[in-house]
Amino acid sequence: MPVCLIVDDDRDGREGFAEYLRAFGFDIEECANGAAGWEAIQARPPDIVLLDLQLPQLSGWDLLTRLRATPRFKQLPIIAFSACVFPEDRNRAAQAGCNVFLPKPSAPADVLAELRNLLRLQHSPGHDLGTTDA
Repeated sequence: MPVCLIVDDDRDGREGFAEYLRAFGFDIEECANGAAGWEAIQARPPDIVLLDLQLPQLSGWDLLTRLRATPRFKQLPIIAFSACVFPEDRNRAAQAGCNVFLPKPSAPADVLAELRNLLRLQHSPGHDLGTTDA
């Protein structure tokens, strides 16, 4: 069962995605700020991260930069979310190292599709990719 860490200060959004993804076989960890996300990633590295870029304590941008500067997390798949969806925001997120950029809010089915796609790229035997139909 793939482990997905959701780092988002919007409790309702975070919990909604967590519930939805659990129904598709994901083991979910949740954090409400970037500092807690950094600690959680170090304690139990997830298979993939859903990351809000606008976070308290340690911004999603700073967490993304920190992760990409750490050899052990350089290849960790990251889906970034932001309400700032101008082309320069998307470009900045790509340059900072996120694998996928989604607008906030995003449909749960779209997030699930991106999770599955990124995990397939890194698939290893024994992983359940949440294959229940959306």
